[in-house]
Amino acid sequence: MNNKVIVIVGPTASGKSGLAIELAKKIESVVISADSMQIYKKLDVGTAKVTKEEAQGIKHELIDICNIEDNFDVSKYKELCYQKIDEILQEGKTPIVVGGTGLYINAVVNNIKFENVEKEKELEVKDQLEKLSLDKTTEELYEYLKSIDSDSAQKVDFNNRRRVLRAIELYLLGTSKTQSENNNSLWEDNGSKYNFSVFYIDMPRDLLYDRINKRVDGMVEAGVLEEAKMLYDKKEKGNTTVYQAIGYKEFFDFFAGLKPLEECVELLKINTRHYAKRQITWFKKFKNKCSIDGTKSKGELVNKILKEFYEN
Repeated sequence: MNNKVIVIVGPTASGKSGLAIELAKKIESVVISADSMQIYKKLDVGTAKVTKEEAQGIKHELIDICNIEDNFDVSKYKELCYQKIDEILQEGKTPIVVGGTGLYINAVVNNIKFENVEKEKELEVKDQLEKLSLDKTTEELYEYLKSIDSDSAQKVDFNNRRRVLRAIELYLLGTSKTQSENNNSLWEDNGSKYNFSVFYIDMPRDLLYDRINKRVDGMVEAGVLEEAKMLYDKKEKGNTTVYQAIGYKEFFDFFAGLKPLEECVELLKINTRHYAKRQITWFKKFKNKCSIDGTKSKGELVNKILKEFYEN
């Protein structure tokens, strides 16, 4: 059985989804999303999901597979993605994995090994984290992280309470590895039964940022505020990271009467540009990727991908 898989990556607003659809049309294939927010139902505008019209009949997998309240992690994504890849290959087609969530892409392409943690241990750590969160300020949590894993503490924003807690959680769960050691393992190729061809969409930073700004304006017009308000009303009840997602959290101060809408929209543009910068840094670390010029037309890029894919 053929084991070849095409992977398209790049920063937000670089045109990944549109390119994947054009490519899927050309080779009569299926798109597998690698986006950590598009897995959630009812979050369409703020996550830039392709509409039915935009999809042009191309099937998309691993979109709308979770409720907002559900917990979902990268190990689950890897398992589901491999299942979909197998199904598509068995149909005699070439799967197209597309997305901007670097950790998801790493997990699949590098076949990252995730340590199995017993359920009892998970519950124990969760209880411990809840107590830490209730008893300690963000500064105190950061000092605690430094005491158990100084390497991870140096890489985490000490003001970002959620990330500090996550780093502590990973340390407490990973009895054999610190968070910093886990980070290093993200780039280790553990071998895979699949043959991945990774294509990275590159484009001038000023052009990308202009596209991001226009996308944000389009999202506001398309109704992202309704989705953000739904999350705002639920956030005290939720326990997933979705409530801190870029595209939604920026509007929470507007709903609370603390900031005008225009200021929140501008903050969203800034945060999205910063996120895109982090994505660029992440994907540039990928080995054996093929960079493609995002300023070219979709037709030109499809031909470039197919040429590189079949030659290699």
